[in-house]
Amino acid sequence: MPRILCISPYVPHPVTHGGGIRTRLLLESLHGLGQVHLAAPVTREQDRADAQYLADAEDLIAHELPAKADLSSGKIGKVAHWLRGESEMLARRWTQAAKSKVAELLRTYRFDLVVADGAHVLPVLPRIAAPLVFHMHNVESAILAREPSTKEPLQSRVTRRIEALRTARVERAALAAAAMSVTVSDRDREIALRLCPTARVISVPNAVNANLPAVGCAWTGGPIRLLFVGRLDYPPNLEAVTELVEQHLPALRDAFPGTTVRIVGEDSHGAAKGLQRQGVELLGRVSDLMPHYAQSHAAFVPLRSGGGTRLKILEAFALGLPVASTAVGSEGLAAQDSVHYRRFETPAEGVAALRDLLGANRDAYVRRAKELVSASYSHTASVTALRAACASAMAIAATASR
Repeated sequence: MPRILCISPYVPHPVTHGGGIRTRLLLESLHGLGQVHLAAPVTREQDRADAQYLADAEDLIAHELPAKADLSSGKIGKVAHWLRGESEMLARRWTQAAKSKVAELLRTYRFDLVVADGAHVLPVLPRIAAPLVFHMHNVESAILAREPSTKEPLQSRVTRRIEALRTARVERAALAAAAMSVTVSDRDREIALRLCPTARVISVPNAVNANLPAVGCAWTGGPIRLLFVGRLDYPPNLEAVTELVEQHLPALRDAFPGTTVRIVGEDSHGAAKGLQRQGVELLGRVSDLMPHYAQSHAAFVPLRSGGGTRLKILEAFALGLPVASTAVGSEGLAAQDSVHYRRFETPAEGVAALRDLLGANRDAYVRRAKELVSASYSHTASVTALRAACASAMAIAATASR
């Protein structure tokens, strides 16, 4: 039986963010091809327990990678990474021991396929003989190169520019080395091919379980509860919830007295602590998202940066929760404004979007969005496509070695 190593930048259990959903889809797709090994960073006992649970539940072999609990390099550390030609953003979580552990795994098991689960694992991956699949959650260099929604200090602009260049270099090398690379949207595929025109790149959309019951609650008047789901140690999410609380919430509470914003997602460094105020519920990491979807009237997604496609939107669609989003938040999806969701860019537009979504048109929005998920973003279709991509990588390598 072929042996497959998947290197992930986190233990994907419990599934509390979009990246975790995508990684679990990947692991499921690999199961049909051989014996799956998962290597992921462990910085605390809970990570170890989660990895063991996943190994038992998914019939895989888990390996611990030593990693740093504190991901802040500081100015000196950042410059040190740059002088070595590295992306500090990608390299900062890893220790030399993690790199040695990966090298040891490769020597011991002689894997038939290695899957790099996102750009953040590339710093621990040496040159390998086995075929490589580069599973791109995002094109990270493109996210860094994107102009922020607010003006940044000069130091931040310089840092972002250097990081974009360093990250692009790492991603370009991985795209060139991979037997197959996978993006989450056609837009990301085009960006990847601009980085490395000779790369083999396919697009496999993000997906959710299209058979989930519709649990979102209809609004019958009174206070509204809005939901935002996402890890707050991911800068685009933190930027979005800051805008939500500071700019949109006052307008929403004026229009709909008593409006509450529920923010669910890991905040390991307490970055959102300053956003706590009346009308804001900061819940952090939770083990089960379903009750929070069931207790909410709409998802509100004021994203201005980031990339890929938003699993938080697809999950809300699947669970019958109306969605209001910025254009950036919904990019890469086949969803249409005023058909599947409502787009907004300003606080006034956000208020108007909610009036429409929660009014007489609510059920039509929910129905059309759920139909879109079933037709274009089903779990089964994505698992099949990912499995085919990984099988193709092994076949390409086998042909090349003859």
